[in-house]
Amino acid sequence: MKCLRPAAFLALLLLPAAVSAALADYKLAVAYYSQGNYQKAIDELAPDLEANPTWEFGHRLTGLCHLALKNNSLAITSLSKAVQLKSTTSSVYIGLGQAYYNLDRFDKCLEALTQGESFAKDPEKYRLYRLKGSCHFRLKKYPEAIAEINRAMQYKVGEWGDYYELGMAFYHIEQTAEAVQALSKAVAMKPDHAPSLEILGKCYFKQGITALSTKQYESAQQLFQKASESNPKDPYAYYNLAEALLFLKKYPEAEKSLNQVLALQPQSGEAYQRLGLVFEKQKKWKQALGAYQKAESIKPAAANAEAIKRLQAAAKNPQ
Repeated sequence: MKCLRPAAFLALLLLPAAVSAALADYKLAVAYYSQGNYQKAIDELAPDLEANPTWEFGHRLTGLCHLALKNNSLAITSLSKAVQLKSTTSSVYIGLGQAYYNLDRFDKCLEALTQGESFAKDPEKYRLYRLKGSCHFRLKKYPEAIAEINRAMQYKVGEWGDYYELGMAFYHIEQTAEAVQALSKAVAMKPDHAPSLEILGKCYFKQGITALSTKQYESAQQLFQKASESNPKDPYAYYNLAEALLFLKKYPEAEKSLNQVLALQPQSGEAYQRLGLVFEKQKKWKQALGAYQKAESIKPAAANAEAIKRLQAAAKNPQ
């Protein structure tokens, strides 16, 4: 999950804060922050923070500036001080959680987010729950990740990363239909994202195997077709597509699919054996014999030897 943009916290920073009249004009620091001049904002706040170490707002803004500068350790130091000062502003806890997340300290991230959850208003809840979901995902706690990501999307329409992590989490707990639904949305948003396409293809493949084993051949054909489209370098998708097509007696299509297997795995004895059968079903005797012989040369099997003997005998005694 990407680092939160500082602009996401700007409205929160402008919430009423207890600022002593003795302090410098903190609005200048906020202006620097909103302009992206984070180091200037830090420098503006530093003298007053040194003089007033219990200034929660100063620690808050300083921490968020460090976070924007990717100084995660310094962000943790400043935002932790704001927490110690009993901050009731959700940006403190979300920012602290993000800093821990950026350092792969996911348990600490979750601790910070949980601590700040009661302070979050609706606009901030998406980011808080989304970050929690991503932590659980990284910790391989997939049911928890699913729950938090879905919770986040109650407050905002899902982004690409939401559907990707949601789909991957469903995939890991073998809820294939749900994984397909989420990953399909991710692919619609990023059609060229290879990992999404690969896992989506695996999901379709798994569904196709189920359909094939239960003799739902039309459904199996559609699913293996989708699997091959999502993951065109997977020879097993084409091989099983050919199996479904064989059962449907769609021999030219099965032949084409098996040739795609051989383009990816030129030494697949199984593909040559099935290709021999496809040729035989089409009464292409010479091509069938050649395919069986090739299969036998790669991976000897009784079925190949029997088919070769049968075709050679038929050639000698044509009817």
